[in-house]
Amino acid sequence: MTISYPGTKTFEEVLAAEFERDPGFREEWERTALARAVSEQVIRYRSAHNLSQRAFAELLGVKQPFVVRLESGETNPQLETLVNISRATGIEFLISIGPATRVPRLVSRRARERNVTQERNGVSLVFAAA
Repeated sequence: MTISYPGTKTFEEVLAAEFERDPGFREEWERTALARAVSEQVIRYRSAHNLSQRAFAELLGVKQPFVVRLESGETNPQLETLVNISRATGIEFLISIGPATRVPRLVSRRARERNVTQERNGVSLVFAAA
């Protein structure tokens, strides 16, 4: 059962208002879409496997502050970081970059609809993780 209160806004409504109010915020939000997608997967994995940040860091062969940065969702990870996470956890990452004038051919419609899809500077970007 969901409780709603008069005058409250959804996350999407608040985000849309902030995008309109501050174009710089929208730009930063779009720039860090991959970081947030990776953060979500890392947090889900740790939770599902009952791992502390320190234990997860040991699994990856990094220090715990690195996991804190990953989970913050504020900095896009490097390709090698995604490779290491996938190797250690089995998480699959999909990043599709192509001209915005074409529908990504390597990404299914379902993946485009269920994950982060955006257009930036004439380029189509899709970030997915499973």
